[in-house]
Amino acid sequence: MPHQKFQSANIKPRYAKGALSPFGINSIYPRIPWIAAWWSVTFPGFGHMFLGKKLLGLMLIIWELVVNNLANLNTGIVLSMLGRFEEAKDLINEEWVLLYVAVYVFSIWDSYRSAVEISKSHLLSEVEDAPVSPSDVNFFDVVILDKKKPWLGMVWSVLTPGLGQLYASSMIIGFCVLAWWIFVTYKAGAIHVWFHSFLGDFSSITVMVDWQWFLFLPSMYTFAIYQAYTSINENNTLYDIEQIRYLRVRDENLAQQKEKKLDNSNVQIIATFEHSPFVEMAIHDMETLGVPKQNIVALPLENLESSTHIIDSLHRVDGRSVLDGAMVSGTIFMLLGTIYGFVWQWGPVIWGLIGLLGGFFLGLIIELVLNKKKLKVFSERKSEVFMQITCNASLQDQMIKVLKTRKANGYLIKS
Repeated sequence: MPHQKFQSANIKPRYAKGALSPFGINSIYPRIPWIAAWWSVTFPGFGHMFLGKKLLGLMLIIWELVVNNLANLNTGIVLSMLGRFEEAKDLINEEWVLLYVAVYVFSIWDSYRSAVEISKSHLLSEVEDAPVSPSDVNFFDVVILDKKKPWLGMVWSVLTPGLGQLYASSMIIGFCVLAWWIFVTYKAGAIHVWFHSFLGDFSSITVMVDWQWFLFLPSMYTFAIYQAYTSINENNTLYDIEQIRYLRVRDENLAQQKEKKLDNSNVQIIATFEHSPFVEMAIHDMETLGVPKQNIVALPLENLESSTHIIDSLHRVDGRSVLDGAMVSGTIFMLLGTIYGFVWQWGPVIWGLIGLLGGFFLGLIIELVLNKKKLKVFSERKSEVFMQITCNASLQDQMIKVLKTRKANGYLIKS
């Protein structure tokens, strides 16, 4: 979040903070390098998708699906984890595995390196206070930078991977994840395995499932949930950055026109808002009612350091979330539950879900123990925009009505 005062409303930045297009919203956001590298470990391409490098991520994901299958690598992993080493050696295609290794290592290394460079670019864009366009209207789509709920994106991804990304306006990732999920689920026979697992018909599960394709599902499922959550948080932060700059530019342009004195026929109304479209709507309503532009001061507040929250903990632009370790642990244990579920009584689906939930809460507990700050479950509402209106006393009731209609957090009147 920018803390310096911008230099000019007409700056043309060298380092962009973000952009909107029919394909979605993308931003320069400081992600933690080892988290990006971890997603590349689980599935090459996911780390780059997480960083916003979608073209390279898409190419690596296609490569993973093709080469992994030609090498029979997933099936070999399952057999090895089950102790059937001779079967694994006979099944794996060594030529394709040798081609696989270099690209796999490159994916991990490059996602880590890219995360470091993106963090540097973010810092430089903060120095320039680069502007961001709040909307893009074209023949294909209407893209608007608005505030969304991170937990709702997670819920949609839990129901069907890809829907959370579509809710977050990440169109490319959303479409790809949804398409991959449908395709891989079909090839793995996962729908039949799902039904038979919850009907208690465990004996027929291992016969109908394709191990090679099924092992892709845990990483895809957990990535879809986590990426939807982080993407919405990043978009919300980008919205705040854009509105902060707009309000500062507006204040600079009106600085020379502000009234210096408050006469007896005027009142001052002070109100606070959260960052949202209602801030600009309220300003427009007040100007329509006859309040001069220079008499409406609206500026962002600088929030002090706050506690870390379990939900929506990316409220500061540092790329840190308490859910990082939880999702890493959830992915590991879901993968292990899926592998050993092929020989355990309840099958890979149920054990995979048990692994996901158990690993998630184990990782969350570890994060909470390691985090030394005071923790809260949910973040509290913050007043982020300060507004001071100087108007004729006869407009007081109308101003209060506007503040209520446009969702002001509170107000006071100074006569």
